[in-house]
Amino acid sequence: MTSSVWLNYHHLLYFKTIAETGSLAKASEILRVGQSALSMQLKILEDRLEQPLFERKQKKLVLTEAGQLALDYARQIFSLGDEMLDTLSDTKQAEKTHIQIGIEEGVPHYSATELLKSALKQPGASPSVSHGAAETLVQDLIEHRLDMVLLLEQAHIKDKTILFQRRVSHSPLFALASPEFAHLKKGFPASLGSQPLLLQSPLSRPRHEIERFFHENHLPVNLVLETDENTLLKNLAVAGKGVTCLTEGSAAHWVKSKELVVLGQLPVFLELWLVGPKRKMVNKIAQKLLKEFSLE
Repeated sequence: MTSSVWLNYHHLLYFKTIAETGSLAKASEILRVGQSALSMQLKILEDRLEQPLFERKQKKLVLTEAGQLALDYARQIFSLGDEMLDTLSDTKQAEKTHIQIGIEEGVPHYSATELLKSALKQPGASPSVSHGAAETLVQDLIEHRLDMVLLLEQAHIKDKTILFQRRVSHSPLFALASPEFAHLKKGFPASLGSQPLLLQSPLSRPRHEIERFFHENHLPVNLVLETDENTLLKNLAVAGKGVTCLTEGSAAHWVKSKELVVLGQLPVFLELWLVGPKRKMVNKIAQKLLKEFSLE
């Protein structure tokens, strides 16, 4: 196959639709193109690529290895095409600009809310939000399915040239509990030893730092619950079920209402990183947030 092979944008659209529906019939309905015409166009694409993109298994179309690779490229091509139209067309400010944001599980709701509030302040912004593991979100970012992601630490990738990363928060954690635990302020942090603890999951960096703090200070750990859901930690702490460790922003409402009291500040910090792609055509709103958003 030579580099002079010409690719038709419609061929890629037909192929992508067939691959994502898994059926010529379903793709035909969506595209409003006859099945025989779709089949012929697919054959033309396979001939030009000089290898099959599908194989039939139990009357279903299943992507070959080459087909899966072609689908990845097709998705990127169409995503970049959409970005090009958004970036280069003279659209009015009143028109909506879709921005796809990924937020790692365990990121405090307060921090995620502040990012979304900043996005919604941009004229015409229309955000959509996905939650998931850091590795999945970063892969979606690299493959153009997301415009930016908010992570609990820097993305760990081999090729540092494809992503832009900036720390947007470096917030200390505070030990908090209901008023019945207020006596623990005296003698803090030694007073935390053997107290019931409501902590983040073992996979989170703050949890590791908290455990190290307890170990270095020879404090007995009495863990009664672990979760990445910060709202659950706050609600249980308010209910008097134990001591939790959160940032000032996350607990501000409960502290102001005196449902929680601050027992003391820990030498532990929650970092948040905003990560985006290093490519020429970037969603304009995402580009602005990547440069300007901060929680510090």
